[in-house]
Amino acid sequence: MNKLAQVLLRPGFVLMLIVGVLMFLIGWRIAKGPAETHDHQKMEAAASTVWTCAMHPQIRQPGPGKCPICKMNLIPASTKTAGGLREISVMPETAAMLDFRVTPVIRAAAVRELRLFGTVSYDERRVQSITAWVGGRLDRMFVDFTGTRVRKGNHLAEIYSPDLFVAQQDLIQARRQLGSTNGGTQRLLYDAVREKLRLLGIPAERIDAMAAAEAPSDHVVLSAPQDGIVVEKIAREGDYVTVGQKLYTIADLDMVWVNLEAYESDLPWLRFAQEATFTSEAIPGREFHGRVAFIDPVLDRKRRVVSVRVNVKNEEGLLKPGMFVSGLIHSEIDASGRAVTNDLQGKWVSPMHPEIIKDGPGVCDICGMKLERAEDLGFISPGKAGKLPLLVPASAVLRTGERAIVYVKLPKEDILSFEGREVLLGARAGDQYVVESGLAQGDVVLSRGAFKLDSELQLQARPSMMNPDGLPQMSAVKPDTVLAAQWPPVLRAIQRLRNESDPEAGPIVQQIEAFDLSVVDLDVGAVWKELSRSLINDLQQLAKADTKKEQQRAWNVIDGRLEQLHRHLGLGVEMRTENTQPADPQRIAMLRRLLEAYFPLQIALAHDDGAGAKQAAAEIEKAAEAMPPYAKFKPLANAVIKAADIKARRATFEPLSAAISDAVRQDGHDLVGGVFVMHCPMGLGRGADWAQGTRDIVNPYMGKVMITCGELRQTLSPPDTAPATTPTEHVHPKP
Repeated sequence: MNKLAQVLLRPGFVLMLIVGVLMFLIGWRIAKGPAETHDHQKMEAAASTVWTCAMHPQIRQPGPGKCPICKMNLIPASTKTAGGLREISVMPETAAMLDFRVTPVIRAAAVRELRLFGTVSYDERRVQSITAWVGGRLDRMFVDFTGTRVRKGNHLAEIYSPDLFVAQQDLIQARRQLGSTNGGTQRLLYDAVREKLRLLGIPAERIDAMAAAEAPSDHVVLSAPQDGIVVEKIAREGDYVTVGQKLYTIADLDMVWVNLEAYESDLPWLRFAQEATFTSEAIPGREFHGRVAFIDPVLDRKRRVVSVRVNVKNEEGLLKPGMFVSGLIHSEIDASGRAVTNDLQGKWVSPMHPEIIKDGPGVCDICGMKLERAEDLGFISPGKAGKLPLLVPASAVLRTGERAIVYVKLPKEDILSFEGREVLLGARAGDQYVVESGLAQGDVVLSRGAFKLDSELQLQARPSMMNPDGLPQMSAVKPDTVLAAQWPPVLRAIQRLRNESDPEAGPIVQQIEAFDLSVVDLDVGAVWKELSRSLINDLQQLAKADTKKEQQRAWNVIDGRLEQLHRHLGLGVEMRTENTQPADPQRIAMLRRLLEAYFPLQIALAHDDGAGAKQAAAEIEKAAEAMPPYAKFKPLANAVIKAADIKARRATFEPLSAAISDAVRQDGHDLVGGVFVMHCPMGLGRGADWAQGTRDIVNPYMGKVMITCGELRQTLSPPDTAPATTPTEHVHPKP
């Protein structure tokens, strides 16, 4: 025991013992630590895994189990990410294997070559019918077959007519008695007989010849009224005809019509007076030119085509009615859909005969109508064209009826990500589409492989081409406070648009795009992003509607979108009942003046400037005195002036700020610039609201110590211009 005690009492032994125990504990901890960490990570992974059915991807559950539809075992589908609902990421190796190709969205001229087919036909304005002037028998037909070319005045047929014989006999007798003593009566009789013959269709020179004849004739000769081709012969020699019966049809083929057939998708590219070229296999090597004279306003319901008529000169007679032709129309449009052309710059065109083009105002050489400016007919010169349209490759677009989806490459450096977007398309220009809404210049879209990405989203039961409503259902009881605070002005603006007091949808789009999502929950923000883009496209579609029926259909879509916003985000539909009466410009101006005096008061209190607050309150009192509708602000401002100290001024500021908020709600109509209601739970010791002009918190109740304390409660009026993204909620700093 003495030796053991001596060993234990040695200083080095005790130190070695302590070191050994510590090393044992450290080693045990190291050995155990990774296992616990691994188990913890497994639990987190299990908690974030979504389980789905391979056959029914709409089934999504937080844990394993059976599919309620087909009873198959559920499999892990995906983990929750911070991206959008349509966002999907792929590895570069996978993208190369799937042969993905990307193309930038550009602004360029939308050019299309329309290849149309049709036939040659008669110019209906140059077709005349030859009818019998008198009843009788066709004794001779000088033109006895169709296709005969005739000149104006050529004899066509000779008719035996007893009625004509009697009328001519009366004419000759009346002429002979003109020199009798009762000359006045005989003149009236002579004129009456001439008028009778004129009404039969006999020319004046022919009547003169009849009157000069010594004996009446029982035959009348019909002559051609114009040059042309006899295209129809109805009667035969020996037939008895009545007055007005049709004998021949003559068509002048020096000008013909070419009737081309255009599909509905071609109509945006067609304009009156556009130049068209065409060829015919019957005339190889020749190219003919004309201008579009008529676009049929009615669609052929069976063949789904519209007739486009081109007026063409045919002085050589090469074009024959019934020939098949292949036409080509070169069309270019700007972003507004107006046709761009060089050859009609500064020209004047006949509205009925587009082949009549002059350098200045005048009248049409054919019909005498006043000429119209080419710009009034929808044409503009390249120098005066608006901004070029946005173009996206047609291969990048996934279309399902009226909807179209494009996958846009996101600007992430660490991973290759794409986001699906619903876009509003215009006309198709060859291998490209005109984009009216949903994309911006410089966006990079997936031009090859979009369907593969969309299929993956469909398997994950997320919004896709075939499943546009794959949105998570969210509680409508407690909507996100930040979104709810910014939503009312948009809803009011939509209601004013419905009442036609605001004709433009552009400001509403700007309000939606300016929403601050910096402190919005990621899931809520993803749903808002999806639905807000669809709402913007719906508003753009409304702006394109021309008829009442189209407008009503667009409004039905917008109403459905608002219901989606209510169902998925809880944004209140009842807000549509707010004041949407037309704004009073005088009250708007007065309210702006009042706000200009109010905001300095709020800023002064926030910076503990009692003297500045008193001076600002005096300006409010002065402004209210000059504006009878807002006279109630005078005593409220006076109370701030008379307050003994800064604390009392803050207490009297609260009712003044509440009155300002009420006035903006009642009379502002979202036209007085930015006005926001903020709330501080510590204001005045019990929580208080105030109105201010920016989204940046400037707390008038807490002063410099807690100047950023508060949160956004409501947007009473949106800013005149889109504000910078700023936080809307702040943490109370430590005093």
